[in-house]
Amino acid sequence: MALGFSGSLLGLGVDSGWYQAVLVVHLAGAVVGFGGSAVGTVMLRRAWADGPDAAAAVRRSFEFASNRLVDVAAYLAGIAGVVAVLVGPWNFRQDWVTIAFVLYFAWLAIAHGALRPTGAKLAASLEAAAQPGSPEPAGDAERLRRRAELWSAVSNLVIVAAIVVMVTKPSW
Repeated sequence: MALGFSGSLLGLGVDSGWYQAVLVVHLAGAVVGFGGSAVGTVMLRRAWADGPDAAAAVRRSFEFASNRLVDVAAYLAGIAGVVAVLVGPWNFRQDWVTIAFVLYFAWLAIAHGALRPTGAKLAASLEAAAQPGSPEPAGDAERLRRRAELWSAVSNLVIVAAIVVMVTKPSW
């Protein structure tokens, strides 16, 4: 099939310099992108224990870093993954490649369809509570925090599952 969808485009081996370079970009993107996401989850949970002002400040800082580094690195990991399949010894018909990409797109759906909207609502609730004379956030902020933590945990499990698939390369 054309374009490497049944076999790799260039058919380079794992010892090829091009393949190695793409693999380094893929791994660096994954470490920074997905590792940064997991660290953000822990930072926000800890900040919540320090109160709504601390949680709002950490969330703003993490959003800044996420938009400029973490998200870009995670997208780069996905793009480099496609390139690694195209230039390396792999193909898109291998079970582990398909599963890895399904997990990657599931992570994207969770990040953009659940985490971002929940985080934005939580930020608005925390910012409102930080206004002088406002009561501390109660039910709504707490509910949104728990929802964000749930989606963060699911996101992190998807990332771990993708890593397991890429390391073990299962075939059915």
